[in-house]
Amino acid sequence: MKEAVLVQEFDFSKMVMAIQGKAFTTSQKIADYFGKRHDNVLRKIRQVKSECPPEFADLNFEEADFIDKNGEVQPMFKLTKDGYMLVVMGFTGAAATLIKVRYIQAFNWMADQLTRWQEMGEQAQHRHALKVARSEVKARIGSKMMNARKREKKLLALEFEQILSMTQPKLIFTE
Repeated sequence: MKEAVLVQEFDFSKMVMAIQGKAFTTSQKIADYFGKRHDNVLRKIRQVKSECPPEFADLNFEEADFIDKNGEVQPMFKLTKDGYMLVVMGFTGAAATLIKVRYIQAFNWMADQLTRWQEMGEQAQHRHALKVARSEVKARIGSKMMNARKREKKLLALEFEQILSMTQPKLIFTE
């Protein structure tokens, strides 16, 4: 007989977040979703981090602080997808497996969101660059037309003076 597993509802946007284009979760969220005490999760993270090569640990585990419900500053970790995977590999049971899968889906969802935001930003920048280019062309054409008008205006003024001189009788003054 299989054991029933009761797992809370998963909202990917609450499981992982993004800062500066990188997806991560926190030790607090891991503790909450896996139903573990935060101090035990911190201990597990520190153990895993100490066993990792420094370059991996530096990229995937970031120490941080948070203010708890009592207003006290407490330690926590921010973990990338790789850091998260390494820490929770040791968590066992049907519920733990389901939560691991949901977290992986949440990280993948966030990666898709980041890609979409980047693509939307690139498309918006492209559209803006086209508008700027069109505006610059209009300005250049307008500037050329203004310069041509200045030259034309002088020529037209000279031409008008010649026309006037041809059509007006010349007065001869005699004394």
